[in-house]
Amino acid sequence: MTKPDPRNRAESVSLGISLTLLIGVIAAVSSLWLSPSVNPPQFTIQRGVIRSDDDNAYYLPVTLTNDGDATAAQVMLEGSLDTAGSEELSSTTFDFVPARSAVEGVLIFSQEPTTVTLRVVSYQRP
Repeated sequence: MTKPDPRNRAESVSLGISLTLLIGVIAAVSSLWLSPSVNPPQFTIQRGVIRSDDDNAYYLPVTLTNDGDATAAQVMLEGSLDTAGSEELSSTTFDFVPARSAVEGVLIFSQEPTTVTLRVVSYQRP
């Protein structure tokens, strides 16, 4: 006398699907772990449209894009504006900028920042 199969067809199919998904996740994690990112963070900065308010403050929206393969933390962006022999600085810090992503911020100036120079001053490796 033969023993009946303890699994029916639906159980076998769901077990097969589960095992396939598990193997896929393990393969993806292993691949990312074994081949670390090669390119460090690489930043590009885009300016938005300047707006002003009644307090004579000028707001310059900026978009910081990380085109590199590595994540950056504590990214400090600085805007420098030369006005009548003096330099006005405005800066902002982005806590976390993942690889191949963009973040937005606003720099505030007391003069219209049409000729502002924007640059990334520093970042940390998380």
